Amino acid sequence: MADTFLFPQGPRGRSQQVSRRSVMLNATIRDFSGGWNSSDNDLNLSSKYAVKLENIQNSIDNTNSIRPGTRKFADTSEYLDDIINVIYYNTFLIAVGANGKVVKVDANGIVSLIWDDNIASSLAGSPLGWATTSFVSFAIFNGDLIICNGINKPLIVDNNLQCSFLKDLADNSNANTPIARFVLSVGRYLIMAGSLVAGEEDLLYISATDTSGTWLGDSGPNDAVNLNLGSRVPSGDSTIKGLGRFRDNVMIMFDNAILPGTLGSFVESDHVPQFNDAIENVGSISHRSIQTISEDMMFADSSGVGSANRALFTGSVTSTRASQLIDPDYRQQIGLVSSIVALEDRAWSLWDNHSDNYMLFLPNGNTKETTTETRCFVYKNNRALKKAVWSDWRNWNFSSGCVSTLKRVFFTEDALIYILGEEHEGDNIYKDYERDQEMFDDNTPYDDYTGFTPHSNNSDSGVPIPFDWEFPWSDNNQRFLTKNSRYINFDTVGENKFTSQMFIDNIYLDRADRGEDFVEDVLKFDDDLGWDVDVLDPTLELDFEGGTAPGYGNDGFGDTFGGGRPTRLEQLYAWNSSYKLNKFRLSGDGTKELKFVSISYGYLTGSIRR
Repeated sequence: MADTFLFPQGPRGRSQQVSRRSVMLNATIRDFSGGWNSSDNDLNLSSKYAVKLENIQNSIDNTNSIRPGTRKFADTSEYLDDIINVIYYNTFLIAVGANGKVVKVDANGIVSLIWDDNIASSLAGSPLGWATTSFVSFAIFNGDLIICNGINKPLIVDNNLQCSFLKDLADNSNANTPIARFVLSVGRYLIMAGSLVAGEEDLLYISATDTSGTWLGDSGPNDAVNLNLGSRVPSGDSTIKGLGRFRDNVMIMFDNAILPGTLGSFVESDHVPQFNDAIENVGSISHRSIQTISEDMMFADSSGVGSANRALFTGSVTSTRASQLIDPDYRQQIGLVSSIVALEDRAWSLWDNHSDNYMLFLPNGNTKETTTETRCFVYKNNRALKKAVWSDWRNWNFSSGCVSTLKRVFFTEDALIYILGEEHEGDNIYKDYERDQEMFDDNTPYDDYTGFTPHSNNSDSGVPIPFDWEFPWSDNNQRFLTKNSRYINFDTVGENKFTSQMFIDNIYLDRADRGEDFVEDVLKFDDDLGWDVDVLDPTLELDFEGGTAPGYGNDGFGDTFGGGRPTRLEQLYAWNSSYKLNKFRLSGDGTKELKFVSISYGYLTGSIRR
C-alpha cells in the first residue's frame, strides 16, 4: 500500500496528491566514541554520545561493555578498623588505617603489620606511634615510601618493608621534619605542605637536595627551604589544598588558584625555587584528586575536572576544563557534600595507565556514615588515539585505591581490599563482591566475610552490576518524515541479558501517572529528585540476550530475543511503532560478559501532510 504526500498547491491552485511507496530503510549505530554527555541538549546530539552511561565502559575499538566487577583480595580487619589510603610499593600493598596502624599485603592477600604503638616503642627513644587519622598521603622518593597524615611526624618505609619515623640521618632526629598533610616527590626534592598550624597553611616545605629526611634547621650540607606562598595568591583562600606535578613544574594548588613553579633553581649558593604567575579561577578541592598523567595533570576543583597544559610558544602553564560534557552531573555531586573538609578528605582518584582511565571518586555525604555511594567519574584519555570520553560508574563505596606495576587496580572499603576485573589480564569479573553476598551453588548465602573468594568469572559469588545506557534523540536525518519501526538487531559479544526500550517524539510521563501530587502545599513524589525530573514513557520494550544465543524466545519462544536476532519473519513486527523522533535505552543487571559492537534497526518511511 502506498503512502501519499499532500502538497498545498497544485498547478491550478488546488491541492495535489503524489503517491510514494514506503521503502524499508536501515540505520546502524556503530560509533560510541562520544561517551557520556549530560551538558548538551540531547535533541542536538549525535548517536555517538550517551545521555546516561552508567556502569558502561568504552573501549579503544569504540565498543561499549559493562564495566568490570570486583572480588575480594584481602581482609585487613585483624589490624585496621578502616583503611584511609593505600599504595602499591615494592611488590606489596601498603595500607594505612584510621587507627594509625600500617600493614603490608603480599600478592596472595596475606596481611602483616608493619607499624603500630608496639613497633614504634621498640625504636630508639621509645616514641609513640601514630594517632587516629582521617587523611593520609604518599610519595616514593629515592626508593623509599614516605607517609604523611598532617597530625604526626611522617613515616618512612624502606625497601625491606621496615617502617619508622622519617629522620635526618646526620642528626638522627626528626625535630625539624615538617608535620604536613601533603607530600610529593619532584625530581631531586621531597616537598610537603598542608600544615594544620594556624598561620602556616600557606607554607611549602622543600627538602635538601637528594634527601627526604633533611629539612630547614638540620645540620649541613643543607639547602632545604621553607616558603610562605600566600602573598602569591591573587585572590581567595591562601591555604594550600594540594600538590601536583606537571612535566618539570611543581603545581601548588589553592582553592581558587594554581601556582606553577620549578625547583632546583639557585642564586649563588642559595636554593631559590622559581614560581610563575598564578593561574586564577581554578583550583583543587582535594590533594588526592590530583594525578600526573603522562603529559598532563588532572585534578578536581569546585566547578569541574581541570587539566594542565603548556602554551606552545610561551612555555607557560595554563589550565583547561576536561569535564565540560559532564559538568552538570559533576556539580550536582559536589553539591551533595556541604562540607569542604569532607571533600578534601574523601574525594580521591587514581590513574589506570593500562586502561587509560582517570577515575575520580566523589562522596555524596559529609561523613562515611552518611555516604551510601561513592560515585566514580571515569575519564578515558588516550592521547595517541585522540580519544577522551566520560562514563559514570556507580554502586561502589570505595574510600581509596591504587594501581600496581602489573597494572592491576585495587580498591578499599572499610578494612577490605578489592581487586578490579581486567580483561587484558584474563581475570574477567562480571559481578561485584559485596560483603556477605557470596553464595553457594544452591544460592544459600555464606555467613561471613571470608566465604568463597571468587577467583574466576564462573563463580556465583557477588551481586549483579546494574547498567543504564540512554541515547540522545534521533530523527534519522529525516525530521519531517514519519518512520515506522519494524525490527532491531544487536551485534554483541557475551551472553548477558538486557532490556531495550524505545521512546518516541519527546514524550514524557504525565506527572499524575508518576504518582506526584500536592497535599496541603507539600510536594509529594515517588523519587528523591522531585518535580524537575522528566521521566520517559517507553513505547516499545523487549528483552534480549547477547551473543549468539539461538533465535527469538530462547525458552519455548518466550519473551527474550537471542542475540538480538529475530529468526522468524513474523517476529519482526514485535518492534513496531510510528515516530518522527526516537531514542533507545539499554539497561539490565550484569552477571556475565556483554559487549555492544553495533545496533541496527529497520523502519519504513511514511508521509507528512501539509
